[in-house]
Amino acid sequence: MFARKGVPGVTWQDELQKLDNELASGRISADDYRRRRDEVLSGSAGGGPAQSPQSGPFAPPFKWEAQPPNTSDRTQVVNVQGAPPQPPQPQPQQPQNPNADATQVVPGGQRGGDADRTQFVAPVQPGPGGWGQPQQQPAPPPWVGGDFDQINQPSPSWSHGPEVFDESSGGGKGKIFAIIGVVLVLALIGGGIWWFTAGSKSGGTTANSNTAPPPSTTSSSAGPKLPLNGLAGAVDAANTGPVTVDKASKEKSQFSPDEAALLTTCGAESGMSQVLFADDWFTQVHIFACTDGAAAKTAADALADLQKGYGFAATTGPKQLPSMVSEKATDVPDAPFDSRIFYVSDKSLVRVEVRGKTKAAMDGGADKVVTAIEKNYPAK
Repeated sequence: MFARKGVPGVTWQDELQKLDNELASGRISADDYRRRRDEVLSGSAGGGPAQSPQSGPFAPPFKWEAQPPNTSDRTQVVNVQGAPPQPPQPQPQQPQNPNADATQVVPGGQRGGDADRTQFVAPVQPGPGGWGQPQQQPAPPPWVGGDFDQINQPSPSWSHGPEVFDESSGGGKGKIFAIIGVVLVLALIGGGIWWFTAGSKSGGTTANSNTAPPPSTTSSSAGPKLPLNGLAGAVDAANTGPVTVDKASKEKSQFSPDEAALLTTCGAESGMSQVLFADDWFTQVHIFACTDGAAAKTAADALADLQKGYGFAATTGPKQLPSMVSEKATDVPDAPFDSRIFYVSDKSLVRVEVRGKTKAAMDGGADKVVTAIEKNYPAK
């Protein structure tokens, strides 16, 4: 070791170490430090063996250069807490409130070697009465520990990026496929129900259209049962079904207004009508509900007497029922033979009219019609 000229016992390395400490404590500025360092280095150049050129104390910012491993390049922690308080001096290159984790390059060293080693300098703790500023205790970042509060936790409401897809993509796809499967199953079930119900309805309609008898013999909400169930022949659908007394008389002209007036005397308002055509005869049957059996019997007798005024003669018809017959009816030239029967079934008044091309056709048709009617409306 070589002593500095003019200062016995003090080497130039010691002088550099002293300058390092003064710069670290803030007692000298960076410009003073460089000037005094140059003086020390230039003064030491005259004596002793030649030393390796010393590099500057400040390395380029944020640039690290690879150095051969030696003890002079290791990071040292210099504790400067015991430094006496000094009045604050302007330091343009040094922040006023150093961070606890700041890394600084400080020249000098405890031992001989490279003066440009990197040192970790702990924050200066001002003594009592100093001008130091209160230092803020940095909070540990969330990734240091797992027990951070809900404020620092990411909220699902504003999460974005890949984590959103990682959390919900699998479950969302599964739910979508489940919903699609349920919809398909419901659609198949609904389609099957529609297929079977529509097929049964269409099949029933086709069967009914190919047969002559009426589609049903049960009672409807508008009137009694169809009277000619099971009788062979072609049913006139336009004149078959529920009907009122007034409509049958005025709109369809199925009987005269005088007969309609007598029907209303027994309380009849609505009933059932059926028209059927055979090869050489056709029939027209009406069933009207009266208030009671006595009123129905009175109206039936009055209707039979009324036919006499139309040229009909009284006779005995099928099942020993009273009948009114005319062999010279002119309203239907192709069927001049006309037989009309009025009888009572419980509280209903039954009116039967059979027209034939011949008397035999009329009698045969009347017998078939009365036999069919008595199955649903027997004479009482």
